[in-house]
Amino acid sequence: MTFLPDSEFRIARARKSIAEMGLQALLITDRTNIGWISEFTGSSAYIILTSTDAIFATDSRYTVQAETQCPGWTLRKLASSDPGEIVGLLSKVDATRIGFEAVNLSFAAHSDYASKIPSGTEFVPTEKLIDGLRIVKDATEIEATREACVIADRAFSHILSYIKPGVTERTVMLELEGYIRREGGAEIAFDTIVASGYRSALPHGLASEKVIESGDFVTLDFGARHRGYCSDMTRTVVVGGPTEKQVAVYNVVRGALEDAIAGVKPGVKGIDIDSIARNRIKDAGYGDYFGHGLGHSLGRAVHDGPGFSPKSKLIVEEGMIITVEPGIYIPDWGGVRIEHDILVTGNGSEILNKTPVDLISL
Repeated sequence: MTFLPDSEFRIARARKSIAEMGLQALLITDRTNIGWISEFTGSSAYIILTSTDAIFATDSRYTVQAETQCPGWTLRKLASSDPGEIVGLLSKVDATRIGFEAVNLSFAAHSDYASKIPSGTEFVPTEKLIDGLRIVKDATEIEATREACVIADRAFSHILSYIKPGVTERTVMLELEGYIRREGGAEIAFDTIVASGYRSALPHGLASEKVIESGDFVTLDFGARHRGYCSDMTRTVVVGGPTEKQVAVYNVVRGALEDAIAGVKPGVKGIDIDSIARNRIKDAGYGDYFGHGLGHSLGRAVHDGPGFSPKSKLIVEEGMIITVEPGIYIPDWGGVRIEHDILVTGNGSEILNKTPVDLISL
């Protein structure tokens, strides 16, 4: 039986990176990385990858599922998650230098593994070995993200008629998440943010029992997870006619969004893209009110890797999918954030969200 095509391609990429690090094997324990390389959707598994072996180990809850989802892999049934059982599998592969995912393995678990590894075998920490491969997306990943963005666009259009004076933020959140699951056939990508009025100045203002009032900005930050891939979209609307200040602040954020996206192309530094948006907001007099990074990589996880920020070390590459989400947050007044998901193309970028960014008055 052969691997699924996407899995075979990703295994080859991982094997190349493992060899480049001077390792003979890699123990993969991170759930997101396991899903990326194998297409497995369960919550408990281990992968051991060498130049010739591709071992997938899981317990009795998931063995039948793994047989269906992971063709081509050598399946091993675990009696428990005891490190000794995993070490037993590691000892059977031809490897004396074995990498493990340092971020995902606790100090206690590492000590347990290391104490059981055969004498003469090195247990070597790795950082972002698989995570780094996930940053540039393949065709399947790009298409799944496109579809997740379509669902988010449809959900936003649907929710507009529910945002009105007298309705709570939580009511809007429940309808929005229900639509994504019910009509989109997807899962929510993260906890939905609905923040109105003075609460829209909270960048991560999860929905509360606050009642939406006339004159409020309402910020919605939400996403769909479709075929394992996430969309992440933010829009800010106003209930009733906007004030001059609301229009002015909104237009500054919109300008920062559009300027930054126009600057995205392969070879550009992430820190420079962040500066484009940050300087636009600073020049308008609102520099003190934009505190977070401009965006992040998007994929199987919502925060799938590095992105645009004042400390970013990212160099933009074709095939990356990154959010661009400038904002202005003024305490006790309100805030605006607008967010697009963008695909880096050969000579620029493509906006995956098709919902316009004009200020909508409800």
